[in-house]
Amino acid sequence: MSSLKVNDDSSVAINIKWLVQIIILVGTAVYLYLGLDNRVTANEDEIRSIRYNQNTYIFPDIRVLESEVIDFKMERERVRKDIQRLRELVNEK
Repeated sequence: MSSLKVNDDSSVAINIKWLVQIIILVGTAVYLYLGLDNRVTANEDEIRSIRYNQNTYIFPDIRVLESEVIDFKMERERVRKDIQRLRELVNEK
């Protein structure tokens, strides 16, 4: 076997048909990659938007509802205590 030597007289021969196919294949691969990258980026942006909306719209509503529930529970306890005091007053007489 003879060793290959590269010099100024070296040349590469490639069939034009193969060259066009290689260019089309590389172009298609790049196009598909960019399309996939754009879809992933769009999904990430949508997730960020959903999380932002969740934090700004849903959680404050839950906090308001929780505070209202706590207020109702406190009012209920006050009413129970008032009723108990009134019963005690009625029983004393």
